[in-house]
Amino acid sequence: MGDLWRDVCARIDDADFDALADLLAGLDADGRAALLPSLEAHTPTRAAPEPVVPPPPEPEPEPEPELPTSGTFVVVGFLVSANDGPPPRDLEGFQAYVARQRLRERERRWTSNKRHLEWQAAQSATRLTQRRHEALAMAVVACTPTATDAVRRLHRPWRVGPPLRVVPELVPGLLRVRGATWGAALARGMARRAGSRSRSTPWPFTEALMRAVGAEPPDTPGAVARYVEMWRPSLTSSLAADPWLDHVLPYLVDDDRVATALVTGVARRDWPPALMELTASGRIDREVLIRGCLRRLRAGGRKGLLQPYLDMLKQMSPGTDELASHRQELTGLLTAEMSTVADFAYNSLQALHRASELDQVTLAEITQSMLSRQEKKLVRAHLAWLRRLPLEDLLDGLVVGLHHSVPELAERTVDLVQARLSTLSQAARERLRAEVPALDGVVAQRLAALLGAAPPAPAPAPTLIAETPDEMPPPLDLGALAGELAIVLRRGDDDPIRHELVLDGLVRAVRRDRAEAARVLEPLIPQWSGLWPALVAAAIERDAPPDPGWYHTSYRPEPHPMTVFVERRVAELTALLSSAPPVALLATPGTVAGHVDPARVLHLLREAERDGWQPGEADLTQAILRLPREMDVAVQTAATRLVSPAGRRFADWLTTGHDPKTWVEETGGRRIAMLDPAGLPAEFAVPRDASARARPPSLVGTLDLWPMIAPSHREAIAAHLQPHVAARVDQGNAGTGFLTGLAAADGPAGPAMSLTMAYALANHRQTVRLAAADALITLAARPDWDSTGVGAEVGTLAATNRIVLQRVVQPLAEALKAGARDAVWQVTSAALRILLSAGPRGSLPDLVDLAASAVPDGGHSAEMPGLTALAAKPGRSRLAVTARRLAALMTT
Repeated sequence: MGDLWRDVCARIDDADFDALADLLAGLDADGRAALLPSLEAHTPTRAAPEPVVPPPPEPEPEPEPELPTSGTFVVVGFLVSANDGPPPRDLEGFQAYVARQRLRERERRWTSNKRHLEWQAAQSATRLTQRRHEALAMAVVACTPTATDAVRRLHRPWRVGPPLRVVPELVPGLLRVRGATWGAALARGMARRAGSRSRSTPWPFTEALMRAVGAEPPDTPGAVARYVEMWRPSLTSSLAADPWLDHVLPYLVDDDRVATALVTGVARRDWPPALMELTASGRIDREVLIRGCLRRLRAGGRKGLLQPYLDMLKQMSPGTDELASHRQELTGLLTAEMSTVADFAYNSLQALHRASELDQVTLAEITQSMLSRQEKKLVRAHLAWLRRLPLEDLLDGLVVGLHHSVPELAERTVDLVQARLSTLSQAARERLRAEVPALDGVVAQRLAALLGAAPPAPAPAPTLIAETPDEMPPPLDLGALAGELAIVLRRGDDDPIRHELVLDGLVRAVRRDRAEAARVLEPLIPQWSGLWPALVAAAIERDAPPDPGWYHTSYRPEPHPMTVFVERRVAELTALLSSAPPVALLATPGTVAGHVDPARVLHLLREAERDGWQPGEADLTQAILRLPREMDVAVQTAATRLVSPAGRRFADWLTTGHDPKTWVEETGGRRIAMLDPAGLPAEFAVPRDASARARPPSLVGTLDLWPMIAPSHREAIAAHLQPHVAARVDQGNAGTGFLTGLAAADGPAGPAMSLTMAYALANHRQTVRLAAADALITLAARPDWDSTGVGAEVGTLAATNRIVLQRVVQPLAEALKAGARDAVWQVTSAALRILLSAGPRGSLPDLVDLAASAVPDGGHSAEMPGLTALAAKPGRSRLAVTARRLAALMTT
């Protein structure tokens, strides 16, 4: 064994794959099995760079240049050293000066050449070390008893050992040792593992092995995805000669995983051009690729996934004869989420109609799909096309347009009906007349006037009722606590109600039966460290997971005061559970808005004085911040008799608590709410100025927990939230829970709340905008709420192009439908006071039309500079028409 092992090590160090394969091929199964443990424990020697001996500098100087014997010398093109001083003016001195410079240049070139050779030697040594590891990997795989064991070893996790570096160059030697049958079994196992979600399968080696043993092409989406992801030097040439291509093509369009691989990394750069070239050369059937791209677009998905397929379709520019057989797919694409996909399908269908008129059923389906889209450009285009088509059989589609959510598009549909009314039969008119009761607003009135029908009576607006917050869910038992903790540990701490229930539940579980709590909760503790794992470990008297020390605190951004406060509460409870678990938490809220029951807090403080225990400082601070704005006089009187430090602090807050001052500053293109925390706990302090607050850190924890920290001080929490909401107005990482919390909170609103709502209404994500609409509806039901400040901020931000006005219109329209008419009027009228005088801009007609729909019954005398002049302008531009309507309704 000793001589054999030395020979194996020598061939590994030589990185001689062929010689190593010959040596292993001469062993039987028992000999290879005996060699395997030594190979597993072996680490190849790290290659050292070869010594570098660069050639000596040029021994003979280059011929000296001929220099003039008179005149002024000018030095050009030499590396002048500071030690040489200025060039001498005499001829002999200048010749010596030039000689020194030429010598220095030769030495510089020699040094540079030496460094380059040393770099090459280091690279060669690194490559030799890599090849030694590859040779060792071939030996380990070749000596593994079964192909199944070899697959397992090639996918072993890091905790078992370093990965084996297998490359395609190992395949011939490996097959020489173990044979084609064993190699085929290994190839099947590797291909199956490549089809799993694991990314550890070495695909270049697997593909080379599959081809060497004549295996079938990859037949799982995962394996095909790895085939697509692999970089190839000349992809077009490789695919043209690859017999697997025809098998892979359907996966490219029909499987989501393979399609994702096609649009990721180098595959996105290389594959679409290669497919285009292969289609142009005839290697890929053009009809197959057109049909496949249409199928992929029909399947839907995110924009990044679909865009390459749409680009390939556009690049192929299929003619009407090629598109004729895909009429149904194109019609289905009219409802695609991507407007560019719908636009391509629509233009293709128009081309088909010009070549050969489409049947009325298809035209009706096209009309319904196009008039239901939200893109104004597409809807306007189809309404223009309908002016050239008979409308008799397209009424169902026209009805969709009459109900369009964008008032402008609904009115344009009425314009079309008005222009073509004389061509409609009596039955068609009756069909449209039957639709009038289902419409409302200007569309209903205009259509009724055209058809001679009575306009529908205005639908009564829903009545908004301010509802009291619901009570908190009942305390968690041990089983429910485990379930909620699992959610927190897996998905994060993003629900304030769950946050409080879990904190309260841990205290109850520890006080009830700590041993039983340990049995249930211990399996939940993850392997990583953190606040919550440490808290659970403290509750069940176990060691917390060790801190890996992956980062230094100096690298962490300065945490936000609200985040610090939330973390301090959890850390404080962790320390208490490790030593003396509290009887109960003072800060556990009684309602989902976050308010505590003052009588309960008073009762616990009395018990603390009687039994000699003190609540945690963070717990007491949180309980004080959660006190409701109105309390029973008996509670206030009883609190004055408390004598402990916690009791005195509680009593003092009841008599001195007040609301902080807020204001707005302009900085860095944003409006930032500022906060003076005088009178509030130190946790509310914001030492940074407006310019620093305009760049909030991204790692702040969840914003959704913040409103429940001080539910009676909505304006203070809004001042903390507003910079983050402003920073995320055009980003995709804005949540919505904080809006629900702000709407449920109490306290007078001010500039911070108005600015927060304005930015939320203009967020680029529809979910955030609709959540802002829900918050506005909730706030509108409050008797002390006024939305005028929100409208003023919307007008200011839109006038300076800091928000997109169109985004604000949709949530306000939803709030109007829900009955928040007064709030919508306050927002729109205040915004128009600024925007009408700032000049025309996109979506301004929509905002004017929305304001007209929200005018209070009996009119309104609000001053809107510019409205009268705009309404007096001649013409039928939509801005002028809506301005006339608003002016008329205000003076009604």
